[in-house]
Amino acid sequence: MEDKRVGKSNRSKAICITVIVLLCIGLTGLFLMEYRSGNTNRKQKGSKNRTAEQTEQPIDWDSLQKVKLNHHKYGLLHKVTSWLIIGTDVSGNQDGIGEDYQGAMADFMLLVVFDEENHSYGMLQLNRDTMTEIHLLDNKGEGEATADIQLCTAHWYGGNRQQGCENTITAVSHLLGGVPIDGYYELPMKAIPVLNKQVGGVTVTLEDDFSSVDAAMVKGKTITLSDSQAFHYIHDRYGVGDEENTSRMRRQRQYMSAFADKAKQKIAEDNQFAATLLNALDSYAISEINQNDLMHYLDTINEYQSQGMLTIDGKLKLGKALGDGLEHREFYADAASIEQIVKKLYPLMEQPKTNK
Repeated sequence: MEDKRVGKSNRSKAICITVIVLLCIGLTGLFLMEYRSGNTNRKQKGSKNRTAEQTEQPIDWDSLQKVKLNHHKYGLLHKVTSWLIIGTDVSGNQDGIGEDYQGAMADFMLLVVFDEENHSYGMLQLNRDTMTEIHLLDNKGEGEATADIQLCTAHWYGGNRQQGCENTITAVSHLLGGVPIDGYYELPMKAIPVLNKQVGGVTVTLEDDFSSVDAAMVKGKTITLSDSQAFHYIHDRYGVGDEENTSRMRRQRQYMSAFADKAKQKIAEDNQFAATLLNALDSYAISEINQNDLMHYLDTINEYQSQGMLTIDGKLKLGKALGDGLEHREFYADAASIEQIVKKLYPLMEQPKTNK
């Protein structure tokens, strides 16, 4: 059945491109000052950093949404807005319908959290190989069975891209103790050449050697990536360096930062840049993000303090949890690291002793 949310209107598509520009510029701490030049006279607000100890009014523990981290129970002090950005690989058959549909794996996952009350925002890049509980949905989006397997597989299950994205949100929320996640933006990795083309290429110093696929891509060389080179640089893993996803994640962060610089230039030079990029990505991206929230943060992000780009510590090993008889990389996230990061991104208070 056709999903009515796909390509619903130019307004909803505009959300997708705004997310890209918003996040990429946010990564380099530019806070959209060039993008919203009329906002330069705004009064800067400091972070309130509201915690349980600083709250003047008594807190009703029972009324708080609960989060469980590293055997500790926390309550969410106030609402935040969070979105999961997903980049999918070339596996599966996402053009199929019904039984012919097969989701792609989520190669790239970035959780973005806005805390309006504390005037802060932060980003968490997630390792696709992270082991966590995954719901094994069928092609109707149904099923109660779960398995502790790689996080990237959550998008594999379900009967369409939307169900795959929602299943991925469920898995990420579970991994992070039950934190709320409000929406998603999904872009296939095959669209990376399109992104790269719109900014005229991105310049990086190659952190790994890709000469087996392109003779010009030698480790340590500084080049402006062509569209195909950009895809290989942030997508390829096997046959590259140590073949670890953590190395690819590092290259992805490097590319995003360099892309942000080029996007800033394009926005300053051409006020139609966002619309041009929107049209280029029209047939690729899907999104379930509240437009009012998005435009609010776009208007006010220069008043927010960045918590930076975070990653979770853990241990990597080979295992057969996937059940196909083959060994795959399995990343076991450190519970204390998860707890520390979630407490940084979300306003939490630990359960009072009297409530335990």
